[in-house]
Amino acid sequence: MRVTAAEGLQVPYETEPRKHITHNPAEPVVVPDTSYYRRRVASGELTLVAEATEQPAPVADAAEASAKHAAKAKRGARA
Repeated sequence: MRVTAAEGLQVPYETEPRKHITHNPAEPVVVPDTSYYRRRVASGELTLVAEATEQPAPVADAAEASAKHAAKAKRGARA
């Protein structure tokens, strides 16, 4: 789970109570999916941060893709 503390709060780690999770949405903390952290999320002390997903590669326009396909077919026919 990727989490950050609610604004203005410091939430202790489950196994290190003297170390705290702070509010920093730019750098979420990865914690195990345990009942301790799920309770903290349910109470609003922690906020789940969505996984960053890679942007898909742009799709080539249809004419360009068709031309590349035709060129491959020609090379295959000669061989």
